[in-house]
Order: sequence, then C-alpha cells, then structure tokens
Amino acid sequence: ACYKLAFPESLAQYYFPVAVVISSLLISHLSVFVVASLASVLCLAVARWHGAGWLDSEQIITPTMLTYVTALAAWLGSRQLHIALGWLQSSYKRASDLLEELRSERGSLARTLKALEDAYVRIEKMNYALIEARSAAEEARRLKAEFAANVSHELRTPLNIIIGFSETLANAPETYPGVTWTPTLRGDIEHIYQSSRHLSSLIDDILDLSALDARQVGLAVEETAIQDVIAEAVAVVQDLFRAKRLYLNVQVEPDLPRLRIDASRIRQVLINLLTNASRFTSQGGVTITARIVGDEVQVAVADTGIGIAPQDVPKVFEDFAQVDGSASRKHEGTGLGVPISRRLVQLHGGRMWLRSQPGEGTTFFFTLPISEQRRPERGRRPGSTDGPTLSYRKTVLMIEPDPLLLRTVRRHLSSYDVIDVSNPGDLPMLIDHHNPIALLVDQQEDEQVGHDGWLAQVPPDLPVITVALPGSLRRAKALGIQNYLIKPVLREQLLDAIACLEQRVHNVLVVDDEPQVVELISRMLQSAGEEFHPIKAYGGAEALARLRHDRVDLVLLDLIMPDVSGLAVLQEMKGDPALAGIPVIVVSAQDTDAARPRGGLFVNVARSDSPSISETLSVLQSLVGALPVRGLPPPAHEQESPAAPVGPPVS
Repeated sequence: ACYKLAFPESLAQYYFPVAVVISSLLISHLSVFVVASLASVLCLAVARWHGAGWLDSEQIITPTMLTYVTALAAWLGSRQLHIALGWLQSSYKRASDLLEELRSERGSLARTLKALEDAYVRIEKMNYALIEARSAAEEARRLKAEFAANVSHELRTPLNIIIGFSETLANAPETYPGVTWTPTLRGDIEHIYQSSRHLSSLIDDILDLSALDARQVGLAVEETAIQDVIAEAVAVVQDLFRAKRLYLNVQVEPDLPRLRIDASRIRQVLINLLTNASRFTSQGGVTITARIVGDEVQVAVADTGIGIAPQDVPKVFEDFAQVDGSASRKHEGTGLGVPISRRLVQLHGGRMWLRSQPGEGTTFFFTLPISEQRRPERGRRPGSTDGPTLSYRKTVLMIEPDPLLLRTVRRHLSSYDVIDVSNPGDLPMLIDHHNPIALLVDQQEDEQVGHDGWLAQVPPDLPVITVALPGSLRRAKALGIQNYLIKPVLREQLLDAIACLEQRVHNVLVVDDEPQVVELISRMLQSAGEEFHPIKAYGGAEALARLRHDRVDLVLLDLIMPDVSGLAVLQEMKGDPALAGIPVIVVSAQDTDAARPRGGLFVNVARSDSPSISETLSVLQSLVGALPVRGLPPPAHEQESPAAPVGPPVS
C-alpha cells in the first residue's frame, strides 16, 4: 500500500495475493480470508485516495478478485498442509513424551539392573557362604563321628581289658590258684564286671548317636509281629522291675498286623523307654500298650513316676540333656536313650512324643507305619492290566553264606525284601514265588558253585549281580588265616574259634603290643585248664623270633603294632616254609577297610583301590534301585527298540 502511494502508476496492488499466500503458510489456513479482506479494503482505500472509481477494474475489481481467488486456493492448498503439520506436531509431542518416558524408564531399568546385579552378588556370596557352611557342617559331622569313634576306641582299649579280666575272674576263678574267693570278693568282682558292661553300653550309645548323625545306620527290615518285639523287651528288663517291686503290664490289641521293621532297633527303643521309666518310678509301675491308630500302630509306655514339667519336655529329646542337670541329681543317665530312640523311630517313618504331668507320670508314644504287603497273584505278571493294580514291595534274592553280611545288605536295602537263598537248588521255586527284580550272588559263592550250577535255573530276564563284600569269613581267607575276631573278645568266642581248628592246639603264641591284652588272652587260655600253654610276644619282631625259636601250634595275632605290623608278620610266615603251615587267628580292633588287602573286584566301582563296604553297598543300592520290576511293559520310547541280547551275569 505504501508502495502504491509512492508510485501510483505501478501495479503493486497485484502483490496482495502474495501476502495471502504467506499468511496461509505462517498463520493458518483460515487466516487467508482475513488477510484477503484486509488487503481488499486497503486496495480500495488506496484506489479511492487516488480518485479511482468504485468499479475501476484495473485498480479495484481485478486485484480484489485475484486476492480472494488466491485466498481460496491458499485455503484449499494449506488446509491439508496444516492438518499434516498438526499431526506432525502432535506426533512430535508424543514422541517427545515417549522419549522422556523412555529416558525415565531407562533410568529405572538401569537402577533395577544395578539392584539385580547387587542382589546377584549378594546371592553369590550367600551361595558361597552356604557352601562353606554346608562343608563346615559336613566336616564338623565327620569330625564329630571320627572324634566319637576315636575316643570310644581309646576308651575301649582299657575297658576291654577290664571287662575281660573281670569276666575271667567272675566266670573262671580257678584260673587264679591259691586265691581265697570270699563272698565279698566275688561280689566286688561281679560289681566291677557289671559296671564295666554298663560303661561299654554307654560307649555304644555314643557310637550309635554318632552313626545316626552321620546317617550311617541302616535297617534290617523284616516282617515282624510287634507283640513279639514287646515280649522280648519285657523279658530283658523284667528283673529290673522285679528288683524295684514295680509292676509291668502289657496290653496289646489282638490281630495287630505284622510290621516291616528292624526288630532289634525297635526292641532297643522299647528297652530304652522301659529303662527310663523304671529309673524315674519308685511306686506303681509301667504299662505298655499297642493299638492301631489310622494307618499306624501306636505303642505307648506309661509310667507312674515323678513326671516332667511342661518347660522341661523339650529337653527330653535333646542329646545329653537331663531334666535335672545338676551334679547332685538323684537319677543317673547320659541323656542319650530317648534321642537315640526317637531317631530310630524316625528311620522307620514313625514319630515319637510324650505327655506328662508332674507327680502323675509320663507316657511316651511312638508310631510305626503299616505297609500293605500284597503280592501279585500267582500266574499273573506284574504288568498285567486285566485286574486291579496291587501294591507290593520289590524283592531281591541273595546267595550269601555269611549271616552278618546278609544282615548288613538287608540294612542298606531296607526298602526291598532281601530273601536269603540258602540252597541254590531252591532258586526256581523262589523266583516263581517272589518274582524278584535281581539276584545278588556272593562272589566267593559264585566261584565255588560255578555258573553252570545255578545260571541254568535263572530266567533270561532276571539280572544277576555278582558282588564281593568284605565279611569276616572272606577277610580271613584273603589274609590266609583261619578266623578273625574283633575286640572285645569274650572267653567263649576265643575258645570256640580255637575249637573249630582241625588240628590239636597246645602251644599258643599271643601277639599284641598291649601287655594287658596279652595277659588277658593268656588268662582266657589258662581258664580252659592245662590244655593250652600261652607263649607271650609284645610285638611283631618278638613274635617272629618266638616262631623261629619255639614250637608253636597257633598264633593269636594283633594287626596294629608299632614295630612290625601283623600283616608283615603274616607275609613273613607265608614266605617261610617252616612257618607257613601254622594256623593264625587274628584278634584285632582293626576295622574292615584297613584289615582288608588292597585290590580285588567289586561291583562297578572304578577305583585303584578297593572301595569300603559302605561305598560298595551304596553302589549296590543305586544299581538295584534302577532295575525295573520284571514283567512290566517297557516305556513308550523303548517299545520299538530292538531287544538287547542276553549276556553273562552283571558283575
């Protein structure tokens, strides 16, 4: 407009559409009409200022129409542009908000990752601490068991001497000629003997507790009538009750089922509870009851003794704990009987608890689970589906002449029925009746009987496992000796072992580094009369000298001696033709592993030396546990597999 005022003859009014287009871009698409109207008014005002008419087409109508046409075109063109710009702006805003939120979340994620990293580090430290604590606990448990065993061994050495001498004095006084055996002296000796046996039982309790804590106690589980176990326990303690003039009643429900228990362990539990009851009962007596409660047999031992205060009840089940822990307490005891009993009951899958009222008495309860012992029907394989599924325990047959080893295997395979095959000729009948999952064969028995003697009687689908366990009979034969006696040795055991020898024995060489042990064994031999003449040697070197100098019919040999060990003495005897024929009976406190010569084949245990009996039994337990029940169909993924060829027995 200013340009038009300065140069009235120019065509500046035709520049107004440019302002309309610019406004559509810079302001909004609706502003073009406002700007066009302002431009038209301004154009009219300038034209009138210069004297133009209202209808002057060159200066008013044409520029005005051009301006509005431009405004309409700009409105149509910029409308979509502004919509796109608005969407872009809102998108940009959303993107900015999302970016800000992302930055915030990234910070939160970084903090979370940092927290997780810190937590992971703490977890790693805790895991390491747990591993260290577990290792320390296992080491402490091992050291505890080792300490208890070592201390007990050190206690047993003098204790065995006390027991041996006192037993000889009490049962064979004629061994000491010239001694006046007054009733008082005999009574004192009897007290010494009984006290030493009591001390030995206390040491046995400590060893039992250590074995239970170290989880080294197995169960020789057999079907047993609980009433028979109760009767045996009552027979053991009835003299104690009779001496205190206490009654001992037994109330057992009729028709109690036979239980799968270790009878000796449950008898030990009952004896512990009955002994405790008699100790704390001065009037009245004890009542034993057994009844079925649900799927368990509940046994209760109720006394009329002094009772236990409620705050003292937890102490009863603690090791070495006494309700009255003072030095002046009236009732003696180690505080181990009840804790050991509770652990033994728990090993059977049962529970133990008590109820007591001070001044009224105490009742100990324990339960034993009832397990259904139903076998498959004869003529029906266990995998048959044309009838109800029956619940039964797996059975393992075993050919083992050593009853102690058979009992050991039963303890470690407590979840199976281990049935002794005393006569291999009964194998077909036993296999048909029990349908076992495996046949265990003692390696020595296998070698003696031979595969041809019994393998022909074994079905091709029955696994045969040959296993060698270091029992006393095998240990004796491996060492080239006649017998192996483990201390403490009673007089009857020693004389019976000598009586089993085929040749006549008179001169007996007694070899031990403990002079008291040598003297004790000599006294035991002398108690048999003039039949035996003991020759004493206090070490391996002296024993070899005696063997070469004196006429010896039998050697009683200790294995652990400081100068020359018993094994070295045996090697020297084997290498000397003049001494090789002399029978040897080992009398030692050495355990199975140390006394057994290294080498030999055991059940799939790949080691340079022979595994211990516990390791062998653990491998045997895992091997038997992996065997399926004979007759069951194979798993689905194995049904299409070709059958494996039948080979020789697994060993």
